[in-house]
Amino acid sequence: MKPPTLEEVLRQKAEVEAQRRRAAAAADRRLLKELAEQAAYEAQQRELQAERDREWAETRMARRA
Repeated sequence: MKPPTLEEVLRQKAEVEAQRRRAAAAADRRLLKELAEQAAYEAQQRELQAERDREWAETRMARRA
């Protein structure tokens, strides 16, 4: 068996580096998706809490009247 040529070694190295870049990009996309989902969830929870707070305030004002 012959040792790999310089061109073959460089080609393999380039392929491995391309795979690493693709994996890193995919990981970045997953992270951004998770962050966006978390932000949407938090916004929804803030909206629900604000609604509960408004209802509580309305109830309190009605009791005082």
